[in-house]
Amino acid sequence: MYSTFRSDSNIHVQPMKNIIIKCAAVALASASLAFSSCSDFDRINEKPMVAGPLQTKPYYALNQAFKGYMQEPYYGERTWILSWAVYAHFNGFDNYGILTGDYSDEWNGGTYGLIAGSIKNSVVAMKLVDEHLAAGTTETEAKFLPNLKLFARIWRVMTMADFTDCFGPMPIEGFQGENPEFKSVEEVYAYLFRELAEVVPAIDLTVVPTDDQAKCDPAFEYDAAKWKKFAVSLWMRLAMRLSEAAPATAKAEFEKAVAAGPGILTADEAFCIQEAPGATWDDYTPVYGRGYRLSVSATFTNLTTNLGVSSAAVLADPGKVLYKTAPGDRYDAFVKPADYLGKRFEKHYELNTDNPTQGFFFDGIPAAIDPRALVYYYLPGDNENRLESGYYPTLGNIKAPIVEYMYDTAAEGKNDASRLEKTETEVTYAWNGYTSCFVMDDIATGHNGFVWGGTSMKTIGGCFPALDDRFRNGKTPGRVFFGPWETYFLLAEAAVRGWNVGGTTAEAAYNKGIETSLDYHGMGALYADYIASESYNRLGTSVRFSHTAEPSATVMKYVDGYTGEEKSWTYEYPKAANTLYARVAETPALNDALTKIITQKYIANAPWQALECWSDHRRLGLPFFEIPCSSVAMNTMPEWSKQSYLGAQKPGYFYQRMKYPSSLSNADPAEYRHAVELLGGADEPVTPIWWAIGGH
Repeated sequence: MYSTFRSDSNIHVQPMKNIIIKCAAVALASASLAFSSCSDFDRINEKPMVAGPLQTKPYYALNQAFKGYMQEPYYGERTWILSWAVYAHFNGFDNYGILTGDYSDEWNGGTYGLIAGSIKNSVVAMKLVDEHLAAGTTETEAKFLPNLKLFARIWRVMTMADFTDCFGPMPIEGFQGENPEFKSVEEVYAYLFRELAEVVPAIDLTVVPTDDQAKCDPAFEYDAAKWKKFAVSLWMRLAMRLSEAAPATAKAEFEKAVAAGPGILTADEAFCIQEAPGATWDDYTPVYGRGYRLSVSATFTNLTTNLGVSSAAVLADPGKVLYKTAPGDRYDAFVKPADYLGKRFEKHYELNTDNPTQGFFFDGIPAAIDPRALVYYYLPGDNENRLESGYYPTLGNIKAPIVEYMYDTAAEGKNDASRLEKTETEVTYAWNGYTSCFVMDDIATGHNGFVWGGTSMKTIGGCFPALDDRFRNGKTPGRVFFGPWETYFLLAEAAVRGWNVGGTTAEAAYNKGIETSLDYHGMGALYADYIASESYNRLGTSVRFSHTAEPSATVMKYVDGYTGEEKSWTYEYPKAANTLYARVAETPALNDALTKIITQKYIANAPWQALECWSDHRRLGLPFFEIPCSSVAMNTMPEWSKQSYLGAQKPGYFYQRMKYPSSLSNADPAEYRHAVELLGGADEPVTPIWWAIGGH
């Protein structure tokens, strides 16, 4: 057995083979893509050329790098849904304890092999280019192939960055038939910057691919100008990653990227790849397509509640992207006053978290909400009203109205005898998120709270908003790897830091990022009102860029869930000085410019850019993630205690990296020890990577 980064690795689920090429087209229709592969180019062994490099088109190999990274359902479940989306607090309910530092060696090994396989195929594409050019080729290919090699290098930069951001130290010069040496994260980033500095100016914008070549690129059809824009935006992203660990390098590299030309600035320039509609089992199967709950998190609901515009304006569906028919007054009775917190069930929820809404169940729709929140997630009982619905029949059958109860926590089972009658609660269209907690602790999970059909609502999503079908059935414009809004938010952050951003301002770039995101999701009509909003979300952040006043405690109303009495509650926002962000901020704050920018970047990048949102939190402590709650000790998170929520947040309270799979330590113990030495801490999920808070 060998290291994955040897070209003869066997960590992948499928066995390694010599190249077998079966040319088949990736049909790219104007509105949608038919997903036959560009080739049956399989994962490559240490001698990929034995099948005949001149019979193997280099763009087939690069197509396989794209294709494999789309993640067929094995990876879509274990790498994306249960790992990356959980780390980023996109996926609310964590069935496996991942949020509290647990891990699966199998899943990590799969992710390790997934990324390594994509890198490997990009390297093979480069080698094939060299072979073809050396042997002599057609005039058309002689012009196109040098660009293709540059595109492969760009893809390799992105996937290498993903690998090092997930695991830490990695090899730079892999896939050469030898066991490579691991390098530090700092060295890896230096290499990635050198690559981008060489690649970007070398792209020939005059080259037009043939149809046969273009159909092997499901993102850009090998449009050179778009690849260059992607490389520039990627350069900005990676430069900003080092803002705290190596600020001088971050500034220099970011400014080089800005000088190299515009990045991705419009929706038609976005790097996205269409998923395959329908229930399939291949690389293009929708990554969120597994048939079970994908409930929203408390992080997301706290960020979007009371942020931006009135719920009535959003529910009116100005862009006709939410509902099959005009909603009329369907939701009016469920919209709650702005000063309402919900029903409080403190006996059913563990309260030792700094989530300011913990213990409350919001039994309705908030008075104001970010428009994208209701694009991404459908409300309980609302599935059949949605434009895209019926993907998962069990959830689709949960129809309004829904009335639920709490149950005696000391009783065995949930039945009429254990039901607490005064806890009757209307949960139709209820906007709640699931708090980060230790999944093995029944108290922390709320004793499964309300139930539906005898099954925990939190495990099937019946009483929590769930990811909308459009993101699960392959009918979106595509899975976004890099959207234009991210470029604008990167420029906004750089401007706040005083870097040269080419003439724009922090506020202008920030507003443009919001506008681009709202337009993309069909909510552009609400843009003007949205950017003028000064209402605070549940975490103390508002939209208007110039509105930087910090929030203060406010008296709100709630209903005692056990008695039905209406009471008052002094709502306190998170303490700025206790946030993870306070470790890097000059002045700890909840509503400063950088918090606004990262809040908007997080919302705009959902639900596709889980890795980027997770990285921002590790780098800056933004946006605010709540400390996990538990009534028992958690050996997977040794710094955490039941009293942690009373003090300052620490990196060790949050997932920091993926542990190397055992296959690496088994294959090459010496190099594994070297990798851990370069990591600078134990090979554990709570050890920060070099560029993260606590890692440098």
